[in-house]
Parts: sequence; structure tokens; C-alpha cells
Amino acid sequence: MLASILAILVIPLAAPQAGPEGSQADAPVGLTVVMVDVGQGDGIVVRAPDGQVHALDAGPEGQGFATMVPMINSLQPTGYGYTVLSHFHTDHQGGLDDLLNTFAFQVALDRGDVNRASNSSINSYLTAAGGRRQLVSIGATYQLGGGATMTCICANGSVMGGAFVNPAQAQEENARSLVMRLDYGDFSMWIGGDLTGGGNSTADVEGPASIACGDVDVYKLNHHGSNTSTNLNLIANLDPELAVISCGSGNGYGHPATAITNRINQAVASRALLSTTTGSRNTIGFGVSGDLRIDTDGYRYRATAENGDFLDFYCDEVIPEPIAAGDIRVSEVHRNPSVVSDTNGEYVEVVNVGAKPIALAGLSLSDNNGTVTLASNYMLVPGRPMLFQVDGAPSRNGGQPLGVALPFGSLAFANTTDAVVLQQGGTTIDSLNYSSGFPGGNGVAAERVDLLAPHYSGAWNYVGATPTFGNGDHGTPGVTNFADATTHPVQVGVTVRSDRFTLHGTALDYGGFYFSVIGLSNGANVGFPFGGAQIPLNADPLFSATLGVGGLLAVVPTDGYRSVDVMIPQPNPIPGMSVYAAHIVLDINLLVSGVSPAVNFVLP
Repeated sequence: MLASILAILVIPLAAPQAGPEGSQADAPVGLTVVMVDVGQGDGIVVRAPDGQVHALDAGPEGQGFATMVPMINSLQPTGYGYTVLSHFHTDHQGGLDDLLNTFAFQVALDRGDVNRASNSSINSYLTAAGGRRQLVSIGATYQLGGGATMTCICANGSVMGGAFVNPAQAQEENARSLVMRLDYGDFSMWIGGDLTGGGNSTADVEGPASIACGDVDVYKLNHHGSNTSTNLNLIANLDPELAVISCGSGNGYGHPATAITNRINQAVASRALLSTTTGSRNTIGFGVSGDLRIDTDGYRYRATAENGDFLDFYCDEVIPEPIAAGDIRVSEVHRNPSVVSDTNGEYVEVVNVGAKPIALAGLSLSDNNGTVTLASNYMLVPGRPMLFQVDGAPSRNGGQPLGVALPFGSLAFANTTDAVVLQQGGTTIDSLNYSSGFPGGNGVAAERVDLLAPHYSGAWNYVGATPTFGNGDHGTPGVTNFADATTHPVQVGVTVRSDRFTLHGTALDYGGFYFSVIGLSNGANVGFPFGGAQIPLNADPLFSATLGVGGLLAVVPTDGYRSVDVMIPQPNPIPGMSVYAAHIVLDINLLVSGVSPAVNFVLP
């Protein structure tokens, strides 16, 4: 039996993916999608897991060389596959000739010549595409490399599965747009050019196309968030967790439209919504990213803004475990900003103090003004703060980092008396009731001192923030509180999947200066003394064998959290086996500074 255990638990740990670089605190590695800030237009670069690069649209004239070519070069391609032109409008096709003349793309896909206009920009594209040009095939799946694929859902009003909507109505060229669905593992994304959904007397191609596509994780808004598109049926059919918009700052088209922003991000189903720019007006309800990069390993994905700020998500096939009361704590409240208005600058910050990453789908945030429930499956690792902000635009919110932009007008934190409540289902996760005398105030956020202590126990467990951020208010949004004095326990958590288990080691007070050992054993009923502490695992051969295996012993990362994936051979020869894990933190003299309780898990 021991040989079988070692074959499953030890040998896979020697593989590179078991090392600390695979921590779920880091960006996942696999497929990369970049929505380039091309101004008023669309330009998307896809880097497949094998390094091949593909381009879907390329922005208006001049953006090929100005933004798209540098982005492609930065991704260090190993080869060049497809270009895809969604439709013949200059803000999508204008830069494609630059790409085709610069790189050795193999195939240039477009919708063909049905009712196609002719102008110098289109002619430049046709000349550059030359013999590489191909008519897209509806329903065809194109191999992008490394397991990533791209499927054509519709073109020219014809939809995969046989439906047809006559595009020869208002904005016909937009209605003829291609829709491509990207897939890699459980990750999926809709990219649909300027496809119309019935608004402003356009053809409703979105309805049947979204049915054919089905659920996705990421939805690139059709037509830059115009009123012509993103109808209610599309949102219901795609049910995205992240919606992204490409549009120009100060554009004259009203993109993104307020009605569409509010349709995507609602209080009863709040979805992450990010835009390359603030768009044409002071619409609230989305974050602003500049170039937006999405990285995914097919299980989780990260959306990273141009300045490095990011949000993490699980793919929607990951079923969230219920959040335990106390695992997320309210850590900071800014209820009365001074450099901007309350309707732009208020925020609430929360922190995961649990033993492993938490999926936030279904979590609600309430105050006395209302309730917002998250429809997005955000992933929050231990120790990492997350910001809920009433306005996601740094140019308007006082310079806050990227966070969760709340639906417009959904919450308004009172200056004197209010209640900030986190709930999931019928469980209260954390609840802060503040009143007159609560620390902070005009231009000053209230920082929680001890995340594990009550909000109020004879005196407020909060102080007014002293550091400044952004445009000058006092606070520490998105980072550890300056006043933080929490003593965090050393913790271990385990996530079990069909093909692997993930060990999560959390030691938030020991980042960067201590050694972390995640030990495994067959039992925990005896334990043994070591380094001045009692280790809650049996000193059996499994424990001894796994101590020196790559990934189980590492320096504690500076943020205090790491994880290790352990791949299980398929088929698993010993399903149902019980294993114990514990997290041990050692100083440079190999004395135990902290140790977690043992956690039991069962192999699938």
C-alpha cells in the first residue's frame, strides 16, 4: 500500500507544476487574451498555450503599428496563426493590414463579400490578406494551439445550428458580424464584433447566436456597449461572470451606454464589468483598465489592467463551497471622501482570513440603502484585500486601485450610522454596525486594527487611516492596513479535484523570512515533537518521503500564502484513500514558529 501512496503522492510532486511558481496567488499559465486599448474600436490578441498568436480585429487606421504590433511582440510568439475580421468597419479592420504585412499569419478569416462596401481601407486589408484570405465556416472549430480552440457561432446572420436572421435592416454591416467563441479547458469567451441585438431597429442576431453559443465566462460587449446590442436574452443565455468593453475615451457615440452598463451590472446579479477607458460620459458601474489582459489555465483566470491591478476568477464550472462565517472580514470603510463626492469615492474593503481561496459567487454586500449580490465567481486568496467601490474609474473615485465596481446607486454608506453586512445564503459572514464616534470621517477611511477581533468590544477596533492614497484622501485601499495588528494563525487547506489535489499553506505573519513545509501523512493520531513544537502528523514513511519533494518545502512568499498542485495518476489506483496535511513554519534555525492543525482529505 505504501508503494501505491508514494506513486500517487510523491512522484507527481517532482514535476515542475508542483513548484511554488504554480501558486494560486499567481497569474494562471495557459491561454492569454489581450483586449488592446485601440481607442474607439476593437483589437484583440490571443496567445495560445503553445505560443502561437492570433488577432481578432485590429482597431482603426494607425492602431496596427501603434498598439497591436507592440502587443503581439510583447507576447513573444512562437508562431502566427489566424487573423479574424469581425466585419468591414474601419474601427475593427483599419489596422489589420499592418499586422498582415508585418507578421507571417497563415490565414485571414472574414465574412466574405456579401454586400461588402469598397473603400481604400478595405482594399488595403484585401491586398495584405492576399491568398491567405478565407471565408469563415459557420460551426467550424479552429485549432489555435496547445488545446485552445475558436468556434464560429455566426456570420452574415446565419447561426450555427441552422437559425437565420436577415441582417438587411438598420446597421446591416454590424448585423453581419462574426461571432467567435474561444475555449480552453473550462474557460470560454464570446467575441462578436458589433453584432446587433434589436436595439435602434437593428436585426436581433444576438438572441439565436447566444443560444447557440451557450454559457461563457467572459463576454466582450458587442458594439462597444451600444444600445443596439447586449439585449436581455443574450445576457441570460451567455450568463457571463466578466464583461469587457473596448471603446474610446470621450467618444461621440455614447459608448458604453448607461442602459447597457446597468443591464450587465445589476444589484440582484452584479457582474464584473471592465472597460479600456471611461468612454463617452460619466457612466458608473464598471472599472477602467486600459489594455486588459486575461490569463487562464482553464480552471481559473485573471483579468489584469494595464497598471498591474487585477481581479481573479474561477471558471463558472467551479461550484463555490459555502463561505464559513468569519472567513471574510470587513477590513476598511471609506464613508466620507473629501477629494471626490461620496457617490464616486466611497468603498468597503474585505479580506480573506481563511485557510484557502474562496469563491465569492452568491456573496451579498448590504448597507441600510440596499443589497448587492455577486453573480461573478471572484476568487480571493488568503490575506488578499478586495475593494467594493461605488465607482470603478480612478479618474473619478479619488485614485483607488481596481476593485469590484458596484451597480450604480446600489449602496451609499452613511457618514454617521449604517450597517455593512456580508452574507451568503442565510449565513452572516461578517457585520459592522457603526454609529456616532466611529473612527475616520471627512477624507479619512476607518481601518480595522485586528481582523480576528470583534468590530467593537468596549472600544472600536478601528482607527482613522494616516497614509494617503490616490488624490489625497487617507486610507489604504487594496493593501494591508497600516494599522493592522492581527496575529494570524498558520493554516492549511486542501482543494480536491478529479485529477489533482491542491495544498494551500497560509502564514500571513511570516512572509519572506521563514520556511514553509506542507507535510503529508497517513494519520494524525500520534504526532511527534520537533523544533520546540508538537507536529500534528504521524512520523510515518509518507511524511518522511514527502518532506524533501519539490514544492512541499519553500520559503514563505512575501504575501504569506502559497499553494501546490499534486497531480493524481489516471485512473487513480487507490480512490477513497484518507490523507492528512499540516502546514509547518520554521525559522532559519529550524525551530517551529507556527504549525496548523492537521486537515484530513480523501482522494477522489
